[in-house]
Amino acid sequence: MRNSNQPLIWILRFVVSVLFIFSAYTKLHPSVYAFEHLLVVQNITNECFAPILARCIIAFEFFLGIAFLQNHYFKKFILPATALMLLAFCIHLSYQIITLGNAGNCGCMGDTIPMTPLQALIKNGITLLILAYIFGNVDPKKTNKHRYPIAILLICFGAIFWFYKPECGCDTSASISQTPVTTIITPVIPIDTTSVTKTTAATTKVSSKTKKNDSKTTEEKVPDPMVEQITVPTIQRKTSVFAPYTTFNDGITTNLDAGKNIVCLFNVDCDHCMNTAKELCEMNKQSHLPPVYILFWGDEAQGPAFFRYAGCAFPHAFIDAGKFFRLLDKAPAPPRVVVLNEGNIMGDFTSDTFTKAALLEATKK
Repeated sequence: MRNSNQPLIWILRFVVSVLFIFSAYTKLHPSVYAFEHLLVVQNITNECFAPILARCIIAFEFFLGIAFLQNHYFKKFILPATALMLLAFCIHLSYQIITLGNAGNCGCMGDTIPMTPLQALIKNGITLLILAYIFGNVDPKKTNKHRYPIAILLICFGAIFWFYKPECGCDTSASISQTPVTTIITPVIPIDTTSVTKTTAATTKVSSKTKKNDSKTTEEKVPDPMVEQITVPTIQRKTSVFAPYTTFNDGITTNLDAGKNIVCLFNVDCDHCMNTAKELCEMNKQSHLPPVYILFWGDEAQGPAFFRYAGCAFPHAFIDAGKFFRLLDKAPAPPRVVVLNEGNIMGDFTSDTFTKAALLEATKK
């Protein structure tokens, strides 16, 4: 190893180590479910494997960050593995920019430091240059002991999977699919009343010769009864993913799939969510929206401050992070505002697509 470069090399190694450890940490906080959801939204994996893949990525980032500060198999394995992981991230970010554009938070630093895909790509490129400099100025260790990096790897994976146990995203009981509810409607068959004929015949036989039949026939028709009309629903009721949530604050109970309802998914300390709630309060005062219900994620103690900012209060319930992020569906992050009519989604909005006009239009469907 070149002694003249040794202090600088260790400074750069420390910087890269902190970068990976911090990146792993931000994916765990405030919730690992946010990173799981991001993997699904970006089409990297599905809900079945997102909990496993998310924890593997986080654990491996912790491993690389810690192992970067030790010398065993550093040039032979740790440096190449770090470079390959960054290259994989760069390929994904480039594909994301080409297909979806340079918008939104890529999730590289969680929600702690939101970064666009291009910003993350530049960060990774600079890190790769640092790795190349380190690789060219560090000598391989002559005696490597594999037990040290293996121990670090096992500890990182064991700790992540132990303290952040993955929940199976394939559990169908955790969510309810949009399947129609079978409704049997028994029609009322109108009665077809035939004419009732009353005939009074007076037949007089005069002679064996043919005489005119002097009979009088009277027919009276009974008027047809009124036919009972059946009101056929304009839309068939479905069971939505929101059906299990029937109880809200102050003992309020409802069926979100009955009639028209607006369901909001808000993070209690999210600025976009607070602004959306404020707009809903203004609209409700002016246009009398369908009933609005909020499913919150976050600290319940922040609920009163949220509604003070919004200017009004709606029925609400706090749910755990795992259920919350599954309910976000394709929304990359909260808020999500859904207009339901008999369980059917008439409008589905995120912070980028939500407007007052679009919401009002959806409530009319």
